[in-house]
Amino acid sequence: MENQAGSEKKPPARLAELEAQFEKELACELVSAYLLDTQDSMERMQESIFNQDARALKSIAHMLKGASRIVMADDIEKLCTEMEEYGISVNWLKAEMLYEKLNRQFEVLVDYLRRYLQ
Repeated sequence: MENQAGSEKKPPARLAELEAQFEKELACELVSAYLLDTQDSMERMQESIFNQDARALKSIAHMLKGASRIVMADDIEKLCTEMEEYGISVNWLKAEMLYEKLNRQFEVLVDYLRRYLQ
């Protein structure tokens, strides 16, 4: 993103670094795999919170954290780490509140990754 009036908006994933590490073709394959593998993650996470299923919440958050690390989506990775902790501590109120933030950021990331692949 361009720097406007001295403020810089951080992209949701460090795709330039991903390309530098793996080259463009493999970076695109990794992004495609991420989108495919995580497409229902947020719905499953919401269900696990609704059902107060700590094991499922921890598992989904852990999977999404690892996948997000691969595409260098640092903010999603950090939020998933936090969500894992709420699953371990069985803090459903905090998990519900964090879910809203995580879901919004995940939607931004998915849009960003889809535009990257076009």
